[in-house]
Amino acid sequence: MSTTVFSNSGEKVIERQADVEQDEVTPPLDQVWNGTLLKICWTWIRHNGYKKICLQFPDHYLPHSNEISDTLKVLFTPETGMTDVKIFVLADTSYGSCCVDEIAAGHVEADSLIHFGNACRSRVSRLPVLYMYPQYPFDMRKFVDKLATMADTVMDKIVYIYLDIGYHHLLDKRVDEDDEDSLCHKLREVLPCKELFVEGYPPAEDAAEDEKLQKDAICLFVGAENARFSNLSITTQAAQWFIYDPAKNNLFERNPLTAQYIRRRFYYTEKCKDARTLGLIVATLTADGYLKIVARLQEMAKARGVKTQIISVGRINPAKLANFLEIDCFVLIGCPFNNLYNSKEYYKPIVSVFEAEMALNPAWHMKYPESYVTDFRQLLPEGEKFLEFKAVDVQEQDVSLVSGRIRDNNTTEDTLEEEGAAALSERQQQALTARRNLEVMTNKIGLTFEDRSWKGLDPALGCTEPAKLERGLSGIPTNYTHN
Repeated sequence: MSTTVFSNSGEKVIERQADVEQDEVTPPLDQVWNGTLLKICWTWIRHNGYKKICLQFPDHYLPHSNEISDTLKVLFTPETGMTDVKIFVLADTSYGSCCVDEIAAGHVEADSLIHFGNACRSRVSRLPVLYMYPQYPFDMRKFVDKLATMADTVMDKIVYIYLDIGYHHLLDKRVDEDDEDSLCHKLREVLPCKELFVEGYPPAEDAAEDEKLQKDAICLFVGAENARFSNLSITTQAAQWFIYDPAKNNLFERNPLTAQYIRRRFYYTEKCKDARTLGLIVATLTADGYLKIVARLQEMAKARGVKTQIISVGRINPAKLANFLEIDCFVLIGCPFNNLYNSKEYYKPIVSVFEAEMALNPAWHMKYPESYVTDFRQLLPEGEKFLEFKAVDVQEQDVSLVSGRIRDNNTTEDTLEEEGAAALSERQQQALTARRNLEVMTNKIGLTFEDRSWKGLDPALGCTEPAKLERGLSGIPTNYTHN
């Protein structure tokens, strides 16, 4: 009998390619690493006296990881007095490449980390982190010519310009607005706006918080139409949104809240209301407040008679989540960029914490947000978007907008089960209960595994003789020695 169904050869594992997003293309080395960035890293390490440094790369940066680490190692010589410095490359991340992987860095007891590429800037508590953004080429003349076409649109308006991670180096040219070579001076020559603000996105950790952006402001994002633009545009209220793509020299308008993506998210919110079992995917162990948001979701789900399961599977993919057949909808608890997950290829919908809040909290009934919330900390009591949850306001019945059927809360059944659990035997607690529509269901989530044909390996304790100890192989994988 062939065993290829259950295992693969070692060659396939070695030749397997890493999963890279379609819009993530490996940039040239000179855009990711140059003399300026090398000097910044070297000064940061030497000034703080770090000895074990981890270099974290996204998947599409890995082809440059060896050269970057080698150029750093060359600087640690006896002449500099730093010969005991060790550098480690993190080739895989526990959750998302935008998050600082403190878990992997802890395996080598690192005392610092240098993060390359896209970063969500979530607060890190265990390690000092240096963020290294790429430096994409930028034609200032073409940019100014394109903005000149917006003169009538921005007349006497407040304008915010956000620079994507590849264009943060342009911020160095706006030190003095009166300088003719500065970015702000050149933009004011072609934009007859009331006020002009130029910022980087994601913002730096030490960046001062500006006043709340006015709703009639006009916003321009310099970069490609990617996840960072989606995160920024749906969380920021503005009169108009524009995108300028320097790679294609295109300028076009976007309305994020009317996009097809948002309509799909509202559909997933309705699917979350229909769910009888929710899977809470913990995709972060460093973000502040993730345990509080888990407890809040469990409280709201329990008030509606919805069961919850906490899941931690690292970086998610359709194959991993397909193992949880009993879960109707997943709630992703992660960083702001991970919350914007496109779940079209998954078997069950994946919603963000904010979408689950709209589905489970009666305070959101018949309300649609003016802007989205991607940072779940804003939904906690100390957050700006917090709405108090009151279990007494949960409706006993409502109508599903997806199936058109009436949804019943199971809170009555759950209460009776808790009150009578002490008086019932273990076998009686696992008995089946008839519901109003005569549908038979189990009270315990674990019983759903009994219907599966395959339940794992059977240990057969006490039924087999212990195996005899034998001397195995020695050496390295390319040349084992048979003893």
